[in-house]
Amino acid sequence: MIIVNYFEPGLLSLFLFQLLPLLYFPFHTRFWFDIKKQKMGDFVLICIAISLLVIVGLKLSFLIQGGASKTAIYFTLLHLLPLITTILIIRFKNPLNTYIASQKPAAGGNSQDPTTKNSAVEIRPQNHEIADITWDDLIIPNEIQVEILSVIELLRDPKTSAKYGVKIPKGIIFSGPPGNGKTTIAKVIAKTAGLNFFSFSADQVISKWVGDSEKNLSNLFNAANKYKPAIVFIDELDSIGRARSSGGEQWSENLLNHFLQLIDGVHNTEGIYIIGATNRPDLIDAALKRSGRLNKEIIIPQPDLNARLHLFQLYLKKLKLAEGVDVRILAKITEGLSAADISGICNQAGINSFKRETISGKREFSVSQLDLKNAIEQFLTEEQINKAN
Repeated sequence: MIIVNYFEPGLLSLFLFQLLPLLYFPFHTRFWFDIKKQKMGDFVLICIAISLLVIVGLKLSFLIQGGASKTAIYFTLLHLLPLITTILIIRFKNPLNTYIASQKPAAGGNSQDPTTKNSAVEIRPQNHEIADITWDDLIIPNEIQVEILSVIELLRDPKTSAKYGVKIPKGIIFSGPPGNGKTTIAKVIAKTAGLNFFSFSADQVISKWVGDSEKNLSNLFNAANKYKPAIVFIDELDSIGRARSSGGEQWSENLLNHFLQLIDGVHNTEGIYIIGATNRPDLIDAALKRSGRLNKEIIIPQPDLNARLHLFQLYLKKLKLAEGVDVRILAKITEGLSAADISGICNQAGINSFKRETISGKREFSVSQLDLKNAIEQFLTEEQINKAN
């Protein structure tokens, strides 16, 4: 009530109120890559708008009850417009978002899919994907970690590297079985080196229309060039860089040739670092792996016993484990499984626990050794199960 008594509508207050809805746009432009900060800003802004809305509403009530002039009442009413506008903007967001959502493919669509026809969406870095990632998310051998750190140092300080006569390579290839964190490693490199992060897979580039695949690839490199220094992560590299001697079709060879031109700097790639990931390095064309291109290859192996132990500890820390659960035994019997498999086992164990406690009617929210064993058997072959037993 005291605040309402002190509030006197005037030109200055009306001007300040008009600024409130305008704060939404610079804030979202500044933190376009950080969804958490956007939501926090929206929350603060809508709290301010609602609070002011209550104050203006009470002031209006007092003016009407006190027999104030129509001019004073109407002038006070004008203060409501920017407040309501602010709430509506936050509630319904930018109308462009609605248009973008309507253009997404029905299944597995991506707002940054370069294959979307007539897309009005600018390709931007996916920095929100690397905002919270840390080295703790990586369980990899020490020798590989050392190699990755050396790459990061080169990217983090290219000027110092140049003084040593070091020419920063165009990129690197991560190869190895699927599910062992090749994408996560690329994200850690981008985050630690302080580079913008672009990520795409073959299905976002390859199109059935003649010339579109090359155009999509150029668009991605042009976007990376705009936001350089940047890392471009290419999943399923063998689909874009397939060896010309492996019986590929003409469109595949044309796409590879265009990709090689982009790497060589036809479109200025200085400041762009390419990381490719593949499960089939044998299918990649030799020209792509020659010196000056993606000439460095790091093999990401299946996790060993110690790595599997750390992975189980990482993924099970969110679960309540029953007494008697021995993580070391789990690590021993899961030889040959990938990091993604172990993540899936821990998730399935939680599902098994939920089903078991639903049947028993007693909720302890704990995962037992049996829940984990049953989950593991879904990921092991019969031969592996017999060996484990």
